[in-house]
Amino acid sequence: MLKTLKNACIITTVTGLTALRARADDQTTTGTRTTTGTTGYGTTTESTSTEHSGFLADHSAKSFIKEAYKDNQMEVDMAGVGLAKAQNAELKSFCQQLQQDHSKANQELQPIAQKYGVAEEPSKHEHAVNKFEKETAGAEFDKKFTTEMLRDHQKDINKFEKAAAKLQETDVKQYAETMLPKLREHLQKAEQIARAVGVDQSTISSIMSKTSAVGGTVDTTESQVGSGTVGKTEKGAGAQQLQPDTTTAPK
Repeated sequence: MLKTLKNACIITTVTGLTALRARADDQTTTGTRTTTGTTGYGTTTESTSTEHSGFLADHSAKSFIKEAYKDNQMEVDMAGVGLAKAQNAELKSFCQQLQQDHSKANQELQPIAQKYGVAEEPSKHEHAVNKFEKETAGAEFDKKFTTEMLRDHQKDINKFEKAAAKLQETDVKQYAETMLPKLREHLQKAEQIARAVGVDQSTISSIMSKTSAVGGTVDTTESQVGSGTVGKTEKGAGAQQLQPDTTTAPK
């Protein structure tokens, strides 16, 4: 009788250990973490992979919010210098627009920053601001300043496009998407003024080439009649125009 009970205990123990091992292996495979609490409080199972992914997404959103705030403040500060020193009337007007638009952009960003626990920090781009404060007003100032505005907005657009495409947080993503049309408008205006104040075309082209087609990529569509091409239509902001027919359709 005792021998039978011993065998039963051994079999039960081995079976229990095997089940525990199988459960542990299964948890390792699926990437979960199990925590057993005090009796009566049950067992909590979390997905470590999901938790890690969520942490990275939240970190990316916070980093973007910090950068967006600094960039907006930088534009406001730079525009102030431009208003004080620019000679070109169109450039002065542009600086006023920059101050208004980027101040408003930071106001709209404040509630999002508070939601994600991001503290608003002073702009750390003082070097660029100080550099232009020391520049002498005149035609050369206008050229250098407008070139800087081109570079700043080219970088901002690429940054905001990346955020709009990759961030998971809906409100942060929407903020980036909402800002992009205004940033593209600023870039186009800066390009226009750069030509007006005499910035070298090669410099302008070099900066603009680093930005995707303003307003989106350019798609070319052809409508055909028989084997002849009637016309080409280019789609996308900044490239919306009909190309004249250069091909004669067969008679």
